[in-house]
Amino acid sequence: MNFSDETEAASPPPERAAESLDLAARLNPAQLAAATYEGGPLLIVAGAGSGKTRTLVHRVAYLVDRGVPPPAVLLLTFTRKAASEMLGRAAALVGRRASEVSGGTFHSLANYLIRPWAHLLGYPAGFSIMDQDDAESLIARIRAEHPAAGRHKRFPQKGTILGLLSRAINQDRPLLETITDSAPHLLEYAPAIEQIGRTYREHKIANALMDFDDLLVGLEIILRDHGDVRRRLAGRYDYILVDEYQDTNPIQARLTRLLGQDHLRVTAVGDDAQSIYAFRGASFRNIMDFPKIFPGARILKLEENYRSQRPIIQLANQLIAQAREKYDKTLVAVRGPGEAPRLVAVQDQTDEAGWVAARIEAFLEEGLDLKDMAVLFRASSHSFDLEVELVRRRIPYTKYGGRKFLEAAHIKDFMAFLRVAANPADGLSLRRVLTLIEGIGLKGADGLVAWVAGRQDRLVDLKSAPVKGKARENLGPLADLLALIAGGEAELGPRVRAVTDFYYPRIRDLYPDDWPERQNDLKELVRMAEERGDLRGFIDELTLDPPNHKRVDPEERRPGLTLSTVHSAKGLEWKSVFILSAVEGRFPPSYAARSPAEVEEERRLMYVAVTRARDRLFLMLPLGTVDRRTGLAAAPSRFLAALPPEAGAGLWRGDREIDPNEFLNLGADSGYNYKASFPSSPARPPAGRPGLPPRPACRPEPVAPLDVAAGQRVSHPVYGSGLVREIQGPAALIDFDLFGRKRVVIQYARLTAL
Repeated sequence: MNFSDETEAASPPPERAAESLDLAARLNPAQLAAATYEGGPLLIVAGAGSGKTRTLVHRVAYLVDRGVPPPAVLLLTFTRKAASEMLGRAAALVGRRASEVSGGTFHSLANYLIRPWAHLLGYPAGFSIMDQDDAESLIARIRAEHPAAGRHKRFPQKGTILGLLSRAINQDRPLLETITDSAPHLLEYAPAIEQIGRTYREHKIANALMDFDDLLVGLEIILRDHGDVRRRLAGRYDYILVDEYQDTNPIQARLTRLLGQDHLRVTAVGDDAQSIYAFRGASFRNIMDFPKIFPGARILKLEENYRSQRPIIQLANQLIAQAREKYDKTLVAVRGPGEAPRLVAVQDQTDEAGWVAARIEAFLEEGLDLKDMAVLFRASSHSFDLEVELVRRRIPYTKYGGRKFLEAAHIKDFMAFLRVAANPADGLSLRRVLTLIEGIGLKGADGLVAWVAGRQDRLVDLKSAPVKGKARENLGPLADLLALIAGGEAELGPRVRAVTDFYYPRIRDLYPDDWPERQNDLKELVRMAEERGDLRGFIDELTLDPPNHKRVDPEERRPGLTLSTVHSAKGLEWKSVFILSAVEGRFPPSYAARSPAEVEEERRLMYVAVTRARDRLFLMLPLGTVDRRTGLAAAPSRFLAALPPEAGAGLWRGDREIDPNEFLNLGADSGYNYKASFPSSPARPPAGRPGLPPRPACRPEPVAPLDVAAGQRVSHPVYGSGLVREIQGPAALIDFDLFGRKRVVIQYARLTAL
């Protein structure tokens, strides 16, 4: 990171060819046009794998090589590391001059520019910048003095309060609106959070403190309200280059405009199709409205993809073609033909885990290294089954994004109930359970554990424990619950669900900031338990080799398999990629499909996931899972269901390729045996455990098909409403309002008349 102390920059010199760089030999025609552009505002729409960074580095080198003073070139990135690496690569092209380029993050630029003018904000030049820990500590002090924090056990913690305040600033939205959208379970505390926010701002000003958000807001105030200062500061930079423009927030977009509005030599580089960080404050509108913010902007597209083979790019193009608003571009694969992506239908998450793990083992036998494979998922909990399966098979892995399974406090709480029921002598687990009971603290729990030890019927004896008040009142239900869980005759599912009935009301008090997300984690754990046959076997399976997101064998030097949320995988690539649970309700999740804007971001997230793959891509469809509320089997993700035949994705039922006409009937038992396809896999029943009835097939009961006629309006459970255009034997050709023209088999489509 480098910002010059020079107050004025020289005007751009006359154009001079950059023969020393030989750009034509280094860049493709589109990249060359972008790197050497000499006009005003420029938007480089860089598709996935199209050499965005390479183009930006060469543009920096080109400007320096043609004589622009390096400090007059401003390169803004989202991390100091990214800026340092880009300038290092530029220096390798044109020498040490490139190291003098003004490069860094928006926050570092703001800190540099506002210090001499801090008095305009009511601050001294020597103000201090708080990091995240400092800011949370200050919020904690203010929170402790607020009456609401003492009255309500579920009052949000310091990190959550700071996060909400920051999100409201970065998204340019009222705090109440931010809480309503991102944390509706905290709405009752909105007035108190707002009051804490006001006190927080007052304390910062009184003590000459700024947090990261203050830097951006402060710079905008100075540039917006003080024209003479703006002209002086903006005059330092003759060229402004912004990387990952689709990830900028509204304030950063306005800062770019304020700094570049005089000369308009602003270059923004990004991909609208990879705008996936709205939850961090990023605005999709910034990149889409760039031509409006900078009238006369030139738009150049980078469409040659150097990462993925042609069938993967073909699928990616079809995915993003469905987007309601976008820059039209078509990626072209430089690498040529390869394997078609697979849409793989399996029974449920258990079989999904077995299939993926077995396929990974097969790739290992073929010589593919674990570091060249990745498993991606929309939510961290989607990988729980796979993590258990990987540990069973001794496949090392590292997980990125989300919580660590079995290490999170709420998972440990839940498992403690099961462990005590399975082994009443487990004093450690009993102590953890007792501390969850109102009226019992750590000291009381220790006393009860000592009192219970050695008794013949420990679980029942809890009712007669020597305690008083609320503790005595609450021990009875706990004893009944533990006795129910321990009962060996009942199926495991109802026993585990009894734990949720007991624990769910407490989870809101224990983890008030994010209890909805933790409840979703527990739902996954309950589902896993229901698919196992006995309590002890389930506990042992998770405990003997608990997933810990580290290499299984510390002596093993080769990198492990990557497990990652899609958000954490952006910018990375692997030879083989598996995308878990590409079904409705999970990708996109139901909570992220409440508005068209949210659905569009989920579509872009799927696009990012698909474009991480270089050679092989597998999209897993656990279609046998039944939604207990509706009784319906899972359906393929709406983004996949809408793909036309030319998308190039092969449909598979386990390891058997199927006809596309079967796609709408994939909710039935998958009917494959992954052990037969992968002999190295350990033997285990793919669809159940001894002692449990087989999982029911999830194909809907046969119903009389609708008598469909051309010109009729109908509704489909996946595609929604549409108009029947033509009857083609057993099939109907329908123009769906949202998904376009599709051919469906009338017998299985479950159409209803409108």
